Amino acid sequence: MDRYQMRMADRELSLEEAYAILEAGEYCVISTVDEDGAPYGVPLSYVMLDGKLCIHTTNTHGHKMDDWHRDARVSVAVATEVEPCFEDTFFTTRFASVVASGRISPIQDTARIRKVLVALCMKYLPELKDEIGPAIEREIADTAAWEVTFSEVRAKGARRHQK
Repeated sequence: MDRYQMRMADRELSLEEAYAILEAGEYCVISTVDEDGAPYGVPLSYVMLDGKLCIHTTNTHGHKMDDWHRDARVSVAVATEVEPCFEDTFFTTRFASVVASGRISPIQDTARIRKVLVALCMKYLPELKDEIGPAIEREIADTAAWEVTFSEVRAKGARRHQK
C-alpha cells in the first residue's frame, strides 16, 4: 500500500533493517483519528513479538482505546539512533526510523497477554525479573494488551554510523 514514493529514496532501508529498528526502539507513537477526524497520537512503551508490535493499557476506556474500537487502523512511528550533528556547514540529524501502518486489536488469549507483559518487563527492567510474576498477578485484572498487525512497514536512515 505504497501511497507515496519515499522522498530521498536513497535513504530507504530494507524490511529487515526496519524490523531491527522496531526491535531496538525505546518507544513508539501510535496514531489514529478520533470520532471527529482529528489526529491523535500517543507515545507508548512496546515490544515486538512474532512480528507484531505489542503494548499494554488499562482495561478501561480512554481516548486512544475508544478510537481503536471505532477504527482499528493505526500508524506507528519509531525512531532510533537520533543524534544531532554538524556536517559541511549545516545542522542535521543522524537517525533511523520506521513508519508503519496496520490494524490494532485487543489480545484475548490470557497466555498471550501474560507473554506480552513478561516481554515488556524484560525489555525495560530485566534486572527485576524476579518481580514480574507477582506484579502481573497484582495488575492483570486491570490490564489489557493489544497488538498491531502491519500492512506496510517502511524505514529510513540518514548519516548513520557504520556498524
